[in-house]
Amino acid sequence: MSNGLIVSSSPAALRLHWDVFLSFRGEDTRRSFTKHLYDSLNKEGIRVFLDDTGMTQGDEIAPTLMEAIQDSASSIIILSPRYANSHWCLEELARICELRRLILPVFYQVDPSNVRRQKGPFEQDFESHSKRFGDDRVVKWRAAMNKVGGISGFVFDTSGEDHLIQRLVKRVLQELRKTPVGIATYTVGLDSRLEKLKMRFTDDKSNRVQVLGLYGMGGIGKTTLAAALFNKLVGHFESRSFISNIKDISQGEGGLVTLQNKLLGDLFPDRPPVNDINDGIAVIKELCHEKRVLVVLDDVVDVNQLTVLAGKRDWFGEGSRVIVTTRNRDVLVEHLVNVFYEVRELGSSEALQLFSYHALRRDNPTEEYLNISKEIVSLTGGLPLALEVFGSTLFNERGIDKWEDVLKKLRQIRPGNLQDVLRISFDGLDDEEKCVFLDIACLFIKMRMKRAEAIDILNGCGFRAETAITVLTVKCLIKIGGDYELWMHDQLRDMGRQIVRNENLLDPGMRSRLWDRGDIMTMLKHKKGTRHVQGLILDFEKKNYVRTQKISWVKALNPSSSLDYLIEKRKLFLQQRAEEGELILDTKALKSLVNLRLLQINHAKVKGQFKSFPASLKWLQWKNCPLKKLPSDYAPHELAVLDLSESGIQRVWGWTRNKVAENLMVMNLRRCYNLEASPDLSGCKKLEKLDFKGCIQLTKIHESLGNVRTLLQLNLDECINLVELPRDVSGLRLLQNLILSDCLKLEELPQDIGSMNSLKELVVDKTAISMLPQSLYRLTKLEKLSLNGCKFIKRLPERLGNLIALKELSLNHSAVQELPDSIGSLSNLEKLSLMRCQSLTAIPESIRNLQSLMEVSINSSAIKELPAAIGSLPYLKTFFAGGCHFLSKLPDSIGGLASISELELDGTSISELPEQISGLKMIEKLYLRKCTSLRALPEAIGNILNLTTIYLSGCNITELPESFGRLENLVMLTLDECKKLHKLPVSIGNLKSLCHLLMEKTAVTVLPENFGNLSSLMILKMKKDPLEYLRTQDQLVVFPHSFSKLSLLEELNARAWRISGKIPDDFEKLSSLEILDLGHNNFSSLPSSLCGLSLLRKLLMAHCEELKSLPPLPPSLEELDVSNCFGLEIISDVSGLERLTLLNITNCEKVVDIPGIECLKFLKRLYMSSCKACSLTVKRRLSKVLYLVPIPLSVHVLE
Repeated sequence: MSNGLIVSSSPAALRLHWDVFLSFRGEDTRRSFTKHLYDSLNKEGIRVFLDDTGMTQGDEIAPTLMEAIQDSASSIIILSPRYANSHWCLEELARICELRRLILPVFYQVDPSNVRRQKGPFEQDFESHSKRFGDDRVVKWRAAMNKVGGISGFVFDTSGEDHLIQRLVKRVLQELRKTPVGIATYTVGLDSRLEKLKMRFTDDKSNRVQVLGLYGMGGIGKTTLAAALFNKLVGHFESRSFISNIKDISQGEGGLVTLQNKLLGDLFPDRPPVNDINDGIAVIKELCHEKRVLVVLDDVVDVNQLTVLAGKRDWFGEGSRVIVTTRNRDVLVEHLVNVFYEVRELGSSEALQLFSYHALRRDNPTEEYLNISKEIVSLTGGLPLALEVFGSTLFNERGIDKWEDVLKKLRQIRPGNLQDVLRISFDGLDDEEKCVFLDIACLFIKMRMKRAEAIDILNGCGFRAETAITVLTVKCLIKIGGDYELWMHDQLRDMGRQIVRNENLLDPGMRSRLWDRGDIMTMLKHKKGTRHVQGLILDFEKKNYVRTQKISWVKALNPSSSLDYLIEKRKLFLQQRAEEGELILDTKALKSLVNLRLLQINHAKVKGQFKSFPASLKWLQWKNCPLKKLPSDYAPHELAVLDLSESGIQRVWGWTRNKVAENLMVMNLRRCYNLEASPDLSGCKKLEKLDFKGCIQLTKIHESLGNVRTLLQLNLDECINLVELPRDVSGLRLLQNLILSDCLKLEELPQDIGSMNSLKELVVDKTAISMLPQSLYRLTKLEKLSLNGCKFIKRLPERLGNLIALKELSLNHSAVQELPDSIGSLSNLEKLSLMRCQSLTAIPESIRNLQSLMEVSINSSAIKELPAAIGSLPYLKTFFAGGCHFLSKLPDSIGGLASISELELDGTSISELPEQISGLKMIEKLYLRKCTSLRALPEAIGNILNLTTIYLSGCNITELPESFGRLENLVMLTLDECKKLHKLPVSIGNLKSLCHLLMEKTAVTVLPENFGNLSSLMILKMKKDPLEYLRTQDQLVVFPHSFSKLSLLEELNARAWRISGKIPDDFEKLSSLEILDLGHNNFSSLPSSLCGLSLLRKLLMAHCEELKSLPPLPPSLEELDVSNCFGLEIISDVSGLERLTLLNITNCEKVVDIPGIECLKFLKRLYMSSCKACSLTVKRRLSKVLYLVPIPLSVHVLE
């Protein structure tokens, strides 16, 4: 089974509108599984298209649904017993399969084999469809069912619906994360390096597997270059993986097996992990062999790492790209790597530019600093990392004298010693900053810790954490990733760790920080810990990998006798027993660590008395703690951060008040599923953050919570059995964040909630609350109010406008019937979201006063009219009104939205756009899909010069205005299903930036003569309905003479365009063409020059009944479909089509031979039904090689 498919066919800049399209049979699952899945996806911020209004009617699927499918990055298909009963579902499915994007099937009470074979609950439905719709459509539907049934999907089990939904959400999130990786904001020399690799690697359109080895010294910029290459290629690959820090991962828990599982997890997310190296190698070879993948292996240090991840090029499918970075050229073995590139130091001018940016924030130094800057650049050797760190260190050092002092230190360092150069920056930190740097380098980086968590821990240690982390960031000693994760270059990390190792090279127990498991276990076992140890981290979660790895090596020993085998087995048994003993920590070993501040013991069991825990402990992380409660002999007086998340704990403590953690600042009990009650917090005088998210058994909060006057954050998200909050909770005067979403049984908020006068965020999504307290207006610091899914809240307080600090108001899917006029007083409001508010019909005029408003979403609401005041919002950037079926016009004032960049009006009832729309000078994207009342666009639209994207699919426009040609920045134009559009404007040839033109099923029959002037056009889809083709007698079509000028065109679909005669000989000038679909046309011959299309992968010409012969075809071809070409007699020698995997000549009854077919070693699918004239000849040709060469024909139909 395959694992789904994802291919991007649009430029990276054009992000698709939906992340997921949900395809389902409404009456089977709409109000059960589908609803629950939708809610879960939506909560994670995933943009899901769900047809909850029943858009399908008649025999044709609604164009809006087709547009949604086209505009979705992936699809989840919920295959229920009556799925195939709906021909609309089957049409959706066929379209989804055509797009070749990610497909995640859910087999909902059906057997996947029945889906593949259309048996069981589907058999009768397909028989009925055959009678009603004919074979052509049903064959397409069957093919789609077969394809989806063959994908390794998700099997529904009523007992595990929640778990299945979690897996689906996780998988979608994994795919969304497969986006371009981050690189430095300011780079120098990157473009020139990319240009050198352009022809050899990035622009190589051949189907060869290319493995690029980037080698060079540490800090030279290998990872940055690899990331830039990955970003350049990522949109063209269905599966991709970027594995950073291979050196660290291979030395950590699980070693090489962990690396293998990381690679397999990225490329095949649904596959279970492997347990040993040999198994991993076999699985990678098996799954990747037929998969076109993009893989980056960053920081490889020895050949063994490559051997288990990418042993040879033939492990990967044709067209795969693998990038390896390493400091050691010898690692790049030639049987794997076929493109070598040494990353060298920057040239002197580039190095000076990079240093100047970081030291002076300008491209070149001033005259005063020029000479000293040149000397510093020379001494740092042109290494980007050294220039960045050293330059950032000098940024705040104003005055040439201070630069001279630093330069003296730099002159004393021997050339090429990067660590000593970096050490100068470390030495320039104060003591507290040094301590924070070492904590991060030695401990936090290994844990992939987020910035906020690190700040909590460091604050708990008494440091000024915000200041220290800011200093380290400014000096480029650490960086903060896009997900706020702490990141540090491995050279800087290694420098920090070496500083700690140098504290005592022989005795780890004399060092300040311990991160190596071997060092820690040795120290604890022999009780050699000392007062020097400040922090240690241990995580036993992946212990089984080590064990299974060793088992695999014993199997590989192949002992010569039974006695040898038993000896090895006994050794292994004793070793395993010793390892299992490692999982149990004796508290006595911790007693001597009297200055221990930081301790992580995840997934560990502890024996002994807890009073032996160091009293100095500031941070304890014990995930999956096996205890039901913390023991009474543990008195953590100095503990500041306690993390017991994902534990089986039922009660946190039963201490008396004098033992309570009075210095506790953070308590994390997230997903402690057995926790029944919150702890007594009476003695917690410093507690700031309390997290109970996902504590599903929690029914009540201890009344002492109201006395924790220092509390800043309280998270009760997903506490589904929580009924009420304690009475005194409104006494939390410093509370800033209160999260109550998915507290399904919570019916009211405290009436005096207004007393929480520091509250900034209040989230009560999907609660049973029916009314907001009147005192809410007193929350004058509130910045976010979210009431999504509150089905019982119909009115908002009249004094809502008193929330003067409010920036975000979200009422999606709520029962709110009207907005109070006082909303106009929310002068700081930036985001207003009213999606799916089915009872909301109007927006008050007072909205004109929302001068800070930047985003408005009213999608699928019942709003009938926009107030004229909408045009008075000077900073509004996005306005989404898709699915507002009652909205029939835009106010003339819309032209006042001077800052708007995106306007969505899909599925509205508007009949015209006002001329004033030309005032939208900043708009880039305009969505008008399925606006069936829209008959024309105004001439003024040609004045919106910033437009890059226009979606007009499903509109009833008859023509585009001539002014359209002035849209010089237009990149994407979709006109699909504009069935009344009969011509394109002559001016369309002026759209020099147009890359994508989608105009399927329109009435256009002639392309303007200057059509070939669309010099950037890459995708042209203009197919028509073959059935409509048979019913009409329109004039036959020929391509305009300029058509061959479209040298960048990659995909052309002109199916059923009534093309007659012969295809022009200059077609070979379409040199970038990869996919050509000319099915259902009347031409009789193809030009011999077709073989010159060196990049052509697919040639689809089904139902070209006048076609007599096939000329020689390009060797790049992978798929050839000439099915139902009833007049076809001659097929030229195909022996040169070495990459061909599919050949379909079904119903080509006049073909008598396929010369050269025996040479097609990669052919997998051969369709020859009703080809009686050539079947024997083909069989004889294949019989000559089937005994000699394993031709993998997975579908071989001969009749």
